[in-house]
Amino acid sequence: MPHAASKVRVTGPLAAFAEGLRHHLLGQGYTPLSTANVLRLAAHLSRWMNAQRVAAALTPTLAEQFVHHRRRSGYTQFRSTRSLRPILSYLASVGAIAWTPEADRRPAYPVLQRYGEYLTTERGLTAPSVRQYAATAARFLDAHADVGHLPAAAVTDFVLRESRRYGTGTTKHTVSILRSFLRYLHVAGEMEADRTGAVPPVAGWRVVGVPTGATAEDVGQLVRGCNRRTAIGRRDYAVLLLLSRLGLRAIEAATLTLDDLRWAAGEIVIRGKGSESRLPLPHDVGQALVAYVRVRGHAPTRRLFLRTRAPHGGLSVGGIQAIVTQAGRRARVVPIGPRRLRQAAATTMLRKGASLAQIAQVLRHRSVNTTAIYAKVDTARLRPIARPWPVGAP
Repeated sequence: MPHAASKVRVTGPLAAFAEGLRHHLLGQGYTPLSTANVLRLAAHLSRWMNAQRVAAALTPTLAEQFVHHRRRSGYTQFRSTRSLRPILSYLASVGAIAWTPEADRRPAYPVLQRYGEYLTTERGLTAPSVRQYAATAARFLDAHADVGHLPAAAVTDFVLRESRRYGTGTTKHTVSILRSFLRYLHVAGEMEADRTGAVPPVAGWRVVGVPTGATAEDVGQLVRGCNRRTAIGRRDYAVLLLLSRLGLRAIEAATLTLDDLRWAAGEIVIRGKGSESRLPLPHDVGQALVAYVRVRGHAPTRRLFLRTRAPHGGLSVGGIQAIVTQAGRRARVVPIGPRRLRQAAATTMLRKGASLAQIAQVLRHRSVNTTAIYAKVDTARLRPIARPWPVGAP
């Protein structure tokens, strides 16, 4: 019996790409039904392009015009530019259009486009950092779009509002980005006065608080909750072990590739924050990775951990975080996240007698001072050196 996708007829400018799109979607892991739905969307897009006398060279602006037309026409599904990504990415892959996944996420404010170019060319920031800077700047512009005559009090009020929503570390980062953005606005002539002096400092010292790492019991409950009879369970189990045993950051786990597993040497290559490290692969972690790789399946990517839903690309940082969050809910260990598992790895190594220098090497800390934070949680090792409280003291 023919697939439902093969029955969809596409006419207009995209007709020549319909068959290739169908094979591409099926190869990406889309089900025949999902493939048919995407092809129906492509058919509607092609009819609209024909009516508008638009060539195959789609742009983000034209994509937005189409979804606006689709919403006005009463369609209840596939009503955003995000739903067009499978179509646009395929057309880009065959050279029909010039499009990237970021093309439909252009800034809502023109000044953000120029700011992003400045961060890339002048500051040399990476694409993820530029997006983070732009997102913070966009939140500021949402509150104060008219930056030409910006009062100092507006800057201070924005920082205070952000501090109520986020923790100290995030607020510090927000303040740093805000100073950069305000300085750019002034130098670029977008703002009359330099308002960087109106950004208040954020009090907070790294060595004051105690890191809230998950306990060994917490980690045990998390990994035991994975159903290792399924491919998803094996994947999640391997991710949790990497985070809790080797202290990987979420982005380091997300960007692992099959080539980073050096089985013969018993090592794993970790790339992050501009550096590359090789760590010994513990036996239990290695077994978990082998069990997952055997059921991982084939995908058009060398990334180690894959999405379970089409398109079967690599897991994002958000996907890694979701694995930890869901495991925490199953085990009733909340709140939990990749950072707490990283902290758990550090405190476990410390309690087993590892030095701060050794822990810093495993966690890929640039400074031992960062690792020293974890020494405060080892109350068992600190107790013998504590002096008794004097008798009769208040």
